[in-house]
Amino acid sequence: MQVANINKLGKELEIYTYADYIGKGFPIILPNGTKIINLIRNYIENEEEKNGYEKVMTPNVSKAEIYVKEDRFESQKDDMFIIKDDEEEKNSIVLRPYTYPFHCAIYKINQRSYKSLPIKLTETSSVFKDERDIKGIRKTRQMTVSDASIFLAKEELENELVQALKLQINILSKIGLPVKFCVNTWDDLKKEEYIGTIDEWEYATKEMKDALDKLNIQYEEKNEAKMFGPSIDITYENEELSNFQIDFEIVHRFDLTYANKDNEEAYPIYIHKTTISSYENLLSILIEKYKGEFPIWLAPTQVIIIPNGEEYGDYADEIENKLLENNIRTKIDLSNNSIQSREQKAESLKIPYIVTIDKKEFNNKNIKVKTNKTEKCIQLEELIKEVISC
Repeated sequence: MQVANINKLGKELEIYTYADYIGKGFPIILPNGTKIINLIRNYIENEEEKNGYEKVMTPNVSKAEIYVKEDRFESQKDDMFIIKDDEEEKNSIVLRPYTYPFHCAIYKINQRSYKSLPIKLTETSSVFKDERDIKGIRKTRQMTVSDASIFLAKEELENELVQALKLQINILSKIGLPVKFCVNTWDDLKKEEYIGTIDEWEYATKEMKDALDKLNIQYEEKNEAKMFGPSIDITYENEELSNFQIDFEIVHRFDLTYANKDNEEAYPIYIHKTTISSYENLLSILIEKYKGEFPIWLAPTQVIIIPNGEEYGDYADEIENKLLENNIRTKIDLSNNSIQSREQKAESLKIPYIVTIDKKEFNNKNIKVKTNKTEKCIQLEELIKEVISC
């Protein structure tokens, strides 16, 4: 689906919109889109917490010094939003393009022991990039990301990769996206350009492959690693959704150490894990994949109630309250439009369950339910069970 068609559908479904006076690359996420994002965000954060990740919050803006410290400011500053300091560049203010240097600062506040590893920090945050190639909400200048930093001892690498991959597979399966895996390592012809020793690269690459093999995950291998470490990339239709990036450089730049079992100072292995590329990009992918007919658990409104007359208002309220008690996202359409036009509006918004109330349903104390597949009169309890089971 072309970007223009995704934008059109995004507006028709009331998921997001744009305003010229706000600017290109800065989408406005509407209530329906916000609900979808929050549903996925809550699911991801809950699953991460079950797996030992601790949530943190770090600043949207900072001095440029943090990026100078990691030695990537010069190479990336053209893509950053910067308020320049004319006297000293490191004192310039930057809208953050990524979060992981801040996670390194959190690691640094305490002395660490092998007994406290692994340390897993996760954050959902806004990041900013001066993107030139704007593509609807697939590529924007402000993005909302869920990513994590894992600090671990060398001997923990395979096990932690297995656990992280299991978590990632569950998340992407829940969202409904079939993915492919790739191990990215160095190009043998350019070994001297990479950071880290040959032994470090070979060990990390082997552990990545062993973790994938242990989970019976098929993968390809490419020599397209970034200069600071190998990675496992996870893609959906050739677009990167998430990855596990080992960084041999950053622990040295921030002087991150721990006391190992021999009480000697050692550097941890650092993994930067992106859970999804960005929520904006994910919305675009989901709109394209589902054409607005999202899985029931992701539907912004799961049930809409349309009473055919004010005399059925109390019954509509009774149904709504019962649905809300069961955590089913419900609305009542009390507009003055005809019942047919209200149904058409609900259908255009791809609301999974359309409940209409007329004299017959009111007298029989049941409901008429219409989906994109069926139309039937049932008891409210049947509807509740059906929606909850989805």
